[in-house]
Amino acid sequence: MVDIYWGEDPLSAPGYIAPKCVIGLDRDGVINVDRGTYTYKGTDFEPIEGSLDAVARLRKIGHKIAIITNQGGIGHGLFTEDDVDSLHQYMLDLLGEAGCPSIDAIYYSASSHKNDMYAKPNLGMFKRCQKEHPHIKFNKGYYVGDKLSDLKAAYKLGAKPVLVRTGYGLETEQQLNKFTYRDIKKKTIVFDDLSSFADWIEAH
Repeated sequence: MVDIYWGEDPLSAPGYIAPKCVIGLDRDGVINVDRGTYTYKGTDFEPIEGSLDAVARLRKIGHKIAIITNQGGIGHGLFTEDDVDSLHQYMLDLLGEAGCPSIDAIYYSASSHKNDMYAKPNLGMFKRCQKEHPHIKFNKGYYVGDKLSDLKAAYKLGAKPVLVRTGYGLETEQQLNKFTYRDIKKKTIVFDDLSSFADWIEAH
């Protein structure tokens, strides 16, 4: 696990707890461009326009931030946990430069297998996050993603599912029209990107 606070801002202090509900975030396709393959090098990490600023704005108005992401390439032997930790440190540095002095948590699975309790849409990562960070309650917050697995996890958690149209979001929006996903669709709110979601949160 990498450090999740940095800088001299009071919001970066190790004991800081943001007062508002948690906003959970998927990574690839929400924060950074999903390249259609695995992203595990800093040179391949391309923030989606406005995404880093969006996270900074959400943090500054008092929301807890938890990044929850499947990293199935570890299980395939394509990269290591150290690679993921290094990339996340790079991402956190970029967030710091964007004005986000801290977040609450980052969790990732080492596979994307449907029988892996930690891989979305299963809830292992979320439950571990809540156990290790008792101030985080996903059923009182949001989870933002671009894939159906993200929305399924949010729905099962009791979090408000948020779909962004970046990454695989447009495809997922079409999938939601299937009858089998009608209940998830009723709960889901849709935005063009993370920046648009942050605008909506700020307005509310």
